[in-house]
Amino acid sequence: MVATLVHGLALATTTAGAVCIYLAAPRQQWLPRPLSARPGRIAGAVALVAGWLSWSVVLHPVTALFTSLTVSMALLTALTFAAVAHTSASARKG
Repeated sequence: MVATLVHGLALATTTAGAVCIYLAAPRQQWLPRPLSARPGRIAGAVALVAGWLSWSVVLHPVTALFTSLTVSMALLTALTFAAVAHTSASARKG
């Protein structure tokens, strides 16, 4: 039960970190203006480290690191493709 909660917390903090880093990118397409670059990236990095530390509680630290990297890469890719799909869908509507 506790391991499930830790995995959920780690996934949530890793997701928050990836979203912060994406929204701080100058060419992000979700917000009218990107977040401030430095605070957004720092918040994202802190959240990613917190996710790694959370996963380190229930996994070996190296396994936790690669899990964090894999989840963050998948989320950054998904956010980019979802933004493109959202932009093209809204352009078709008029």
